[in-house]
Amino acid sequence: MTARTGPKSEAALRAAMARLLDGRPERTDGALTVANLAREAGVSRATANRAADLLAEFRAAEARQRRSSPQALKQRIRTLEAELRAVRGAEMAELRTLTRTLAQHIQMLTLQVAERDAHITRLQDELAQSREANIIPLRRLPRDGAA
Repeated sequence: MTARTGPKSEAALRAAMARLLDGRPERTDGALTVANLAREAGVSRATANRAADLLAEFRAAEARQRRSSPQALKQRIRTLEAELRAVRGAEMAELRTLTRTLAQHIQMLTLQVAERDAHITRLQDELAQSREANIIPLRRLPRDGAA
């Protein structure tokens, strides 16, 4: 508090500030303004403006209260819900794309398994037919070159 404001005015301003911040005004509508602070304290606006330190406290408290007021909190909730919807939407789109990709991979693997099964069946058929044929084993040559 500067020395330009008297102790009575400072006490009145502090009491008025406490009432306004607590939401129990006696002489005003309760809006957190410098004009209401002066009216609530019963001092002139000029006297209130000379109390620069007290006004800085008042403005800081008003800003804190505004940020934590029900309306501000409701607005913050709406903003966060909108952000959440956007993030969820993006995640859902990403998951849909991933699902389509995985479905294509599954389809491709299913076709490959079917081709492999068909190839195995053909080889089994060839093996069965070769058992019926007359198979002559080949002679193995010695490794050292001697015959």
